[in-house]
Amino acid sequence: MDSIAAIDWAICGCYLLLVIGLGLFFSNKQKDNDDFFLGGRNMHWLPVGLSLFATTFSSNSFVGLPAEGAFGNYHQLLAIFFIPFVVIPITCIWFIPFYKGLGFVSLYEYLERRFSRPIRLMASLIFMLYSAGWMGTMLLAVSRILDVVLETTSILQTLSVITIIGLLATIYTAMGGVKAVIWTDTIQAFALFGGMIFLLALLVSKIDGGFSAYLAAGSADGKFEMFRLDGGFGERNLFSACAYGFFVYMGGQLASFGAFQRYVTVDTVSEARRALVIKGVFTLFSCTLFFMVGTALYVYYQQSHVEIYEAMNSGRGRDQLLPHFVINFSGGYGMTGLILAGLFAAAMSSLDSGINSMTATLVSDWFDGKEFGTTFNRIMTGVFGTGVTGIACLLALINSPVFDILLSIAGATLGLLLAVLMLGMLVPRVNTTGVLAGLATGLMVWALIRVGLAGLDDESLAQLGALAGLKTNTWWDGLLTTVPAVVVGIGASFLASPPRPEQLDGLLLAGRSDPVPSGDD
Repeated sequence: MDSIAAIDWAICGCYLLLVIGLGLFFSNKQKDNDDFFLGGRNMHWLPVGLSLFATTFSSNSFVGLPAEGAFGNYHQLLAIFFIPFVVIPITCIWFIPFYKGLGFVSLYEYLERRFSRPIRLMASLIFMLYSAGWMGTMLLAVSRILDVVLETTSILQTLSVITIIGLLATIYTAMGGVKAVIWTDTIQAFALFGGMIFLLALLVSKIDGGFSAYLAAGSADGKFEMFRLDGGFGERNLFSACAYGFFVYMGGQLASFGAFQRYVTVDTVSEARRALVIKGVFTLFSCTLFFMVGTALYVYYQQSHVEIYEAMNSGRGRDQLLPHFVINFSGGYGMTGLILAGLFAAAMSSLDSGINSMTATLVSDWFDGKEFGTTFNRIMTGVFGTGVTGIACLLALINSPVFDILLSIAGATLGLLLAVLMLGMLVPRVNTTGVLAGLATGLMVWALIRVGLAGLDDESLAQLGALAGLKTNTWWDGLLTTVPAVVVGIGASFLASPPRPEQLDGLLLAGRSDPVPSGDD
């Protein structure tokens, strides 16, 4: 830590003071659940859209996407392109009017009306498990960078900084509610975007031959490849990228309480759509920048420090390539402070959203939106924030790339939630029996892949043939959780009575009788 200059600490300190100040500013504006969880339902669509972007692409992206660009190719970027080109158009055209027309505070209230209260509570629990795992992997990404930036010599130092970040995010989220979350996310979105532009320019300036050499080396070594058709289940190719891009991101956009929460914070359908368009635009350009930075890191290290690149090409080392460049080769004071501020921005934009959404689903779904008062909401926010920070400290000991861990968690949880919602909205014959059978099947398939395959030796894996590749490729987890759950859910529904008319009236995506206005009134 002694190698970090005063200007670096000043940059970090100013940023942290800014977000804490926003929490204090909004602290006296929280009067009830609507204010704390939904921002009074009158937030502007622009900060809401930026918040949706900043929440989705957190510190996992800050380290994971450049690492994928440096050590892999652009198939993961292809999966991310599903957000602006597939997921957001589908959401805007069909689901935003439907969701806004329901008039629910919680997305999972829909499941109680369509099926039963236990299904609603199960969905809320699954979402909270996803949030805890997602925030845990996010802070794991933080620890990977801090190990390099702060030159930590013991795990205690790393855990101390993780704890500080977690508690700071918890404090301003507890004070300011969702308004503080959205406005700090807005700042953090620009911090992420600006930081990546600066890093790319700096890297290209240090590459011998400049931008043309960057393009030539990246093309020659297949770094820009994103449409490979060869390889089995274990390969990152066009097929696995499509499976990951559609099912994981569709689950995150349609079945996450946090995404639905943002839709409700704005007044109208058109404003919710604009917010999603903003998310799509920032996702398209920012994530492309993340990968371009990764490719620039590859070219720079191949030209100048290939032995360092090879040494870091495994486990947690992959996530540490970007901070290694900043600390050792950026060549100027202030860069370390900027990357720390960007890291804190990415981390806090996920922590604040996740913590607030976990508290919101607890109050909305388990206590039916009862007004316990702002003090209770803040206490529960603190409890969740402290708990997630503790989980993250345990995950700091894991030696795997963060995105692999995150995609497995997301595939299991968001895949199940997506399956339940699609069964309810699209298939009139599906009932509670079918949903329970589908959930059990999806979870069992995921467990067989992630736990069962992990316990097999090489000889047993060889007998499975191409399916053995699933052991090391978490990109398939969303599809392999969602599809079996949907198929079994439909079939098992015929073992019990069909839903009652009141369980279908106005609750099916097709054939809603009540028009939903899409204007700005």
